[in-house]
Parts: sequence; structure tokens; C-alpha cells
Amino acid sequence: MYGLQLDERTFEAMLQNMTNLELLSLPFVNISSPIPVNISSSLRYVDLEYTNLRGVLTESFFLLPNLERLKLGFNALLKGILPKIHPSSTLLELHISYTGISGELPDSIGTLSSLNILYFHGCDFSGHIPDSIGNLTQIRYLNFTDNHFTGHIPSTISKLKHLTHLALESNSFSGEIPDAFSNLQELRYLDLYSKSFIGSFPSTILNLIHLQYLDLSSNSQSGLLPSNASMFPKLTELDLSYNSLNGTIPSWVFSQPLLVD
Repeated sequence: MYGLQLDERTFEAMLQNMTNLELLSLPFVNISSPIPVNISSSLRYVDLEYTNLRGVLTESFFLLPNLERLKLGFNALLKGILPKIHPSSTLLELHISYTGISGELPDSIGTLSSLNILYFHGCDFSGHIPDSIGNLTQIRYLNFTDNHFTGHIPSTISKLKHLTHLALESNSFSGEIPDAFSNLQELRYLDLYSKSFIGSFPSTILNLIHLQYLDLSSNSQSGLLPSNASMFPKLTELDLSYNSLNGTIPSWVFSQPLLVD
């Protein structure tokens, strides 16, 4: 996987000397270094995915005044809790998927007012998703897949009007699928695969006219499917397997261009 290597001393010296550096992109370069602390305040773009970074994620990256994109994912030796996030109107993307980052998601996550993309899948987060998630009003992609989140999905998620992709599968949520999803009118992709959600098929999501992918599999959904799904005109993939639904399968399930699992 790693064709290039960069030893720790060289990496540190490079960052210290490049005081005007705006773009740092070294994915798939084997650095095997602690996560850097002394870095250029001019940085706008950082991509250190698949670099074998190790150590504890500190708040240093979140103090960079011009940072727009931060990608630290796929570094399993990157540990600790997510530090307090300082308010930022510049950060657009945050990727820390498949790291060892754990603990609860801090309320300060809601201070990233311009964030478009948030990928936290495959980490060790636990506890509830904070209500402050509703402050990410510019977000389009939100992925919390394969963590240990519990409790109810906060109703404040209804404020995420620009959300197109929402992936919450493989967590330990409880309760019913919230009505708040009905406000996410731009949603194209919704994955709630889990063993958590109870109740009947959430009729409120029938309002999501742009929805193309819907996975509600492996939950405890019961009762009948709605007979009229004319509000699903663009749905191409539907997975309702391993639930407790009953009754007659309505004709819309077999309509084109729908593909059913």
C-alpha cells in the first residue's frame, strides 16, 4: 500500500520550515509519526489519510484560522477523544473515519457553522448525538456509521435542510425513527440499518421526494407498508429485510426503476 515513506524527523522539520504552507496532502505516504502540533497557520487543506499517524488528536488543527478541509481518516493508531472544537466559519470538510478516536461527541461540534461534509464512520464514539448537531445547517454529507451511539436521534436534525446523505447504520440507537426526517427535503441517501429502531414504517419519510437509497433493514419495524408511495418517484434501492413487517406487499415496491433487497 505504501510506496513512499517519510521519517518522523524529516516530517517534523518540513512542517516547521514551511511556515507559509497552505496545502499539505500526503495520503498513502508512510509517515508513522505522532500527529503534528507545530503546523503552519496558513494551512487551508490537510490530507494525512492512510499515513500511519499515531498519538492523540489535539485541538491544534481546530485552531488553524484558515483551515477548510481536514482529512485524518484511516489511521488506526490515532487515539483519544475528540478535543473541544473551536468555532470556525472556514472548515468545510472533516474526515476522521476509521481511527481510534472515542468518547462522546462534544457539544462544540455544532460550532462548525460552514461544515459541508462530516465523516466519522468506523470510530469508537459512544453516548448520545448532541442536540448541537442541528447547528450544522450547511451540511450535506453526514456519516456516523459503525460507532456506538445510543439514545434517540435528536429532533434538531430537522434543521439540516441541505443534507443529501445521512448514514447512521450500525449503532445502538433506541426508539422510533423520528418524524424530524420529514424536513430533510434534499435527502438522497438514508441508511438506518441497525438493530435498534422500533415502531411502524415511518410514513413521514414518504415526503422525501428526492430519496434514491433507503435502508431500514435489521430493525424491528412492524405493521404494514404504506399502500401509496407516489412520493418516492426517484427511489432506486430499497432494503427492508429482517424486520417484522406484514401484510401484502404494495405494488409500488415492484415499480421501476426500484431495485429491492
